Amino acid sequence: MRSNLRLLIASTLLTASALPLTASAGTWTVAPSSATNNGPAFGLWLLTDGTVLSHGNALNHWVKLTPNKAGSYANGTWTTVANSAFARGGAQEHVLKDGRFFEAGGEFLYAWPAVDGQTACTANCTNPASGSALFKNVEIYDPVANTWTVEADAPYDIGDTGSATLADGRILDSSRSSNVTQIYDPATNTWTTGGANTVPNGDENAWASLQNGGVLAVAPMATSIYDPVSNKWTKNGALPAGLAVTLTAASGYPGTYDFGDTSGISLMFDGRVLAYGLGTTAIYTPGATATTAGTWALGPNMPYKMGPLDGTPGNEGEDEYTDTEPNGKVMMATHAFGQAIDTLQEYDPTTNTFAVIAPPPDTGNPYPISYANLPNGQVMVTCGNRDWLYTPDGAPQDAWRPTVSAVTFNSGSTYTLTGTQLSGLINGGDEGDDMTMAENYPIVWLTDASNNVYYCRSFNFSSMMPSKGSTPETCQFTTPAGLAQGSYNLFVSAVGVQSKTAFPFTVGASTTTGAGGAGGGAGAAGTSG
Repeated sequence: MRSNLRLLIASTLLTASALPLTASAGTWTVAPSSATNNGPAFGLWLLTDGTVLSHGNALNHWVKLTPNKAGSYANGTWTTVANSAFARGGAQEHVLKDGRFFEAGGEFLYAWPAVDGQTACTANCTNPASGSALFKNVEIYDPVANTWTVEADAPYDIGDTGSATLADGRILDSSRSSNVTQIYDPATNTWTTGGANTVPNGDENAWASLQNGGVLAVAPMATSIYDPVSNKWTKNGALPAGLAVTLTAASGYPGTYDFGDTSGISLMFDGRVLAYGLGTTAIYTPGATATTAGTWALGPNMPYKMGPLDGTPGNEGEDEYTDTEPNGKVMMATHAFGQAIDTLQEYDPTTNTFAVIAPPPDTGNPYPISYANLPNGQVMVTCGNRDWLYTPDGAPQDAWRPTVSAVTFNSGSTYTLTGTQLSGLINGGDEGDDMTMAENYPIVWLTDASNNVYYCRSFNFSSMMPSKGSTPETCQFTTPAGLAQGSYNLFVSAVGVQSKTAFPFTVGASTTTGAGGAGGGAGAAGTSG
């Protein structure tokens, strides 16, 4: 969560130069109001049936947005789903291999089961039944049964720490007070010890799954990469000169900082990672494998330019949300040092530049605090008074798209889909240590002759990490209850990037074609009302 460093700097009055001109960008559309508070949801997680899960009017109250029959989220409907036992802030969230939703840890716990006679707790609360601190706690939501269950506690504290989903669906987790890492297996509801990280501890970390099969950990003043095969961490190459900032005693926070209280980091389609520093950025280029230390280079400064504070220019990315959009650009709202002004910016990797873009016309705070890449190519965000849908100003490159080569009928309403890049090339949205929103799993839907959209529920993914290239991947899916017999067009989306062409699908039958599917043209999930 935000540290006092940001509050101190924001209270300092400095003379700033003018903001850069707002660049042309995509378009904003109002999303439906949340079911419980008639306003914005908080936290956005795409479930494997195409719905969006979010907090309602409290952190242990939950709602779900379902698109309408045309596939439109703008005209979708929020419904209330089961409450969780815990209300967490600064927690970890992951969609699991079987389609359930994992939430764990928490920097702040505002409510928990009344077994202890309490309705709220502090960081020192423990569970009397197990003697375990609550910030080690795991809770899982089953969207099919609409139930939450409390699962096995982690061995070490996972509040305000980094985490990532591994290819096989396990959750790799850090610990807050040491370099110990831990791995949760949802199939067995057990924890095991991971390799010792090379960074001092997992506190204020941002982690990202990479296309080479590794996990990048970005901590204040240190970075490393994890190899799941050897269960070992490797120290990365040196951070670039010009990234670190030294604050004097006059600031009240003397010391040297680079990533500060680490914000979200963004995996881009070319495999590199954009990380936000204090006023500038750094770009990580991974090695060919997860056993190779990658290299860092200084990235461009962020757009807001102003006078120095102890030699520190520009924006800060501390505890801010970021998202790699389906068009390849990276969006992030930032706060400028010394100013009560936020900016919404996009990084374009093709030009290595930032541009300020117009935020949604929200009557509250218009600067997004959550992101989710939707199957139709839009990005959903949460603002002060409303949720909004952003339609990017360009399409994905064809080389980024998932493909479908076969659909095999199993039994009942269950099928197995085979294709490439089903887990996507990027992770999507991220907020570092305080909220995780990776979407490395395919969303499957069907369209009929009238362009009605039928979202399926996907699960049992062969990989849950970004994967670029022609290596076959699989998932299973079930068709919606009551789907009429007949033929449909099938599409798949990975982190908001759609397959280019329709694949022929017949209820109760198997279909195999050349890689990429068959023709079929239109029928992708709608982006408008």
